[in-house]
This record gives sequence, C-alpha cells and structure tokens, in this order.
Amino acid sequence: CKQGYQMFGVTLSFIATRSGLLRWQDHAPQTVRDGSQQEPHFSETNRRATDEVWYKRAVDQYNIEPESFVFSVPFDAASSSRPLVTATHAVFVEHKGHRAPAAVVGLQFQHATLASHFQNITSACSGCKKTCASEELDCYVLDNNGFIILSESSDHTGKFFGQIDGTIMDSLVQDRIYKKVAVYDYQGACLDQKNPFSDDATRLSPLEPIRWLLQWVLMRLMWLPVQLNLYPSWVLGNEDGSMYSEDYDSNNFDQYVTRDDNRLTEGGTTLETHTKQQIPASTPTSPTANNRTIPRPCDKRVDLYILQPDRLNTSGQFNPLKGKLTNCHITGCERPFSVQKIPRSNLILLVVDTLCPCGSKQLSITPQEVSYESTTGVAVTSQCRTKPQEVMYRRRPPKCMNYHPEEINGCANGR
Repeated sequence: CKQGYQMFGVTLSFIATRSGLLRWQDHAPQTVRDGSQQEPHFSETNRRATDEVWYKRAVDQYNIEPESFVFSVPFDAASSSRPLVTATHAVFVEHKGHRAPAAVVGLQFQHATLASHFQNITSACSGCKKTCASEELDCYVLDNNGFIILSESSDHTGKFFGQIDGTIMDSLVQDRIYKKVAVYDYQGACLDQKNPFSDDATRLSPLEPIRWLLQWVLMRLMWLPVQLNLYPSWVLGNEDGSMYSEDYDSNNFDQYVTRDDNRLTEGGTTLETHTKQQIPASTPTSPTANNRTIPRPCDKRVDLYILQPDRLNTSGQFNPLKGKLTNCHITGCERPFSVQKIPRSNLILLVVDTLCPCGSKQLSITPQEVSYESTTGVAVTSQCRTKPQEVMYRRRPPKCMNYHPEEINGCANGR
C-alpha cells in the first residue's frame, strides 16, 4: 500500500460523512506554496464536508456512474508550484429499496506525478504513427464540466478548455458531448467606477480630462488669495486682516469649518460677512476622493457545460468518438479530433490535430450582466424589466413520487 502511495504521490486520504470530516491521514509532508508559506491543512478548510464541492460532486456522480471517482483541481492550480489533485468517491447504503449517501472517501495526490504518468502512457505506442508526444497532436484530459485536469502545458491546469480552444469546445457542444446550460444570478452586483483619474477614464470623452484640468486650475486660483492673505480685514472681521496665525502647527482649523449663509462661526462668536461667495466653500477635490466603485443590483448570466457520458457509451464500451473541423481555413484543410471517456471517472481524453491552422476563439465563463429589452426593443436597466422565461435546468427525480402511505391518515387527522 505504501508503494502505491509513493508511485502516485498520494499525500492525504480521508473519509467524510454528513456529520463532517470524520477521519484523515497524512502520507507525505504538507505542501508548501512558493517555498515560503505553509498552506492550511485539508482538515482545517474542509470541516463541513457536506458543504464542500468535492462532497456534492461525488454524490452527484454516483447517480451517473456508481463506480466512478471524481477528479478535480483548483482553479488557480497553474499558479501553484505544487498543485494537488483531489479524487473522491461516494458510498451509498440501501435499505428496503431506499438509497442514501453514507460517506465520501477521497485521496489527494501530486499533480506532477499524475502528469508524468499521463505523458509516459500517451507517448508509449510502438505501432502508432502519432502520439501525444509528437508535435502533430495536442492531448487534454477534461473533467465533466470542461476544465483541464491534464495537458502537455502545465499552464493550462485548472483552466476552462473553452479559453484555450473555443472552436473545439463549440464543436463538442454541437456533437452533444457537452451540453451548454445557462445559469442566471438574480442577486448579482455590478460595479460602476466613475473616477476620471482611474483606469475607467479610457471610456470618457477626449475632452473630459481637459475639463477636469481647467476645473482644478480654477479652484487653485480661487484659493490663492486666501493663502496669500489678500482678503481685506472686513471680510473676516479680524483686526489684523489675516486668516491664519503665524504658528501653523498651533492653528485650530475647526473654527473656520462651520458655514451658514452669511455667517462664519469662530468658537462661540458669530462673525458677520458682507458677501456669500468671497470665501471658497472647500479645497480642491483630491483625485482620489472620487475613487470609488459604486455597486448596484443587477442580473448576471454565465454559460456552463455538463458532460453527456451516454453520448460516448456504445453498448457498454467507451469507444472513441471522432470528429473534424471543416472549412475553418482558407487552405481548405481539416482539423480532426477524437474524444474518449475514461472509465470509472468523470474525465474524458481529448486528442486534437494541430496541423491545420484553424482560427481558435475563446469562450468565457465569467458572469456577464444581462441587458433586458423592453417591448419597444430598447435596453432597460434593473428597474422596469422582464425576466427571461427560460426553463431552468434541474435534475428530475428517478421515479414519480406522488403518493405516500401515511398521506390519507395525516389528512384525516387534520395535520
């Protein structure tokens, strides 16, 4: 058993129930990120097991393929020096025809070890003209949501495959290997930045910076007489005609803050003035004073993808499904690809030909704000809008449950 742990770089094994993380055992020293700071232990960040994604995905995968494991990597795995792969499997119990998840068991192991085995296996083919080690082919291992688990480039780990090759991803959707599902967030927040000195200034008109510069110069000119004590004594009511004392550090600026039409309050004494606008209301606004992001409620939408394993299952055998991109380049070349389900897992093997220089677009999974249109075809904001009448995706129960033996007694007793 220890030899197997070392072969695959297993660092942790664990078991979790509905009560939380039950047992765990370390098989290797804790990983260190960037060689300086230790990461929190798995037991510290995954105490509430049923709320963790790996627990939910393992339970869901059991209904699709009971003997399979769910493999996953963090989204930021490419930026980590030693990323880990988490593999989980759900354990169900059955009693009197009813099933329920009892526990989820799992392992964590080094991604580098798995990648090394992947490269060795996909390149060791004596009778093959092309392998994943050749420049003519790109090989990927994707999970059931289209995220890259393994690739020839470590920078792809954890990224959505549509960001790497959106053209192939669209073809996988057209071939019904993946299903595109629109997910809406009706409690989203959008940030609007309105500071001309921030990065958002690129969306302003060309004359906007000039207007702000002239305004700043004008404010400085208005404030200059006060700094040079050019106001006459009758404006402020002081005998010496000065606004500040000679000792700058001991000056109390709070006495000049209160302002009420024609009056300035100094301590407990009210000083009458003869004009309203001869003293500036405030100092020039600092460029960082308006550096705020203003959140507002908005609706967002994102397109996610779900693997359709039955499309890759032919009579109980996961045979490769071949396809090709045609008319994607002016030379008329074709770009074939092959997809195969990896048994007892939530993974697929995708092999893509690279000889045809087809253009590759990028698909984003970043939630975007939904712009609704009124009956007149004009885009409206979150105030007067019409929600899209689309059917939300949800998993149906395995059988119709419209009857319970205690339902009649319960209604008869008035409960």
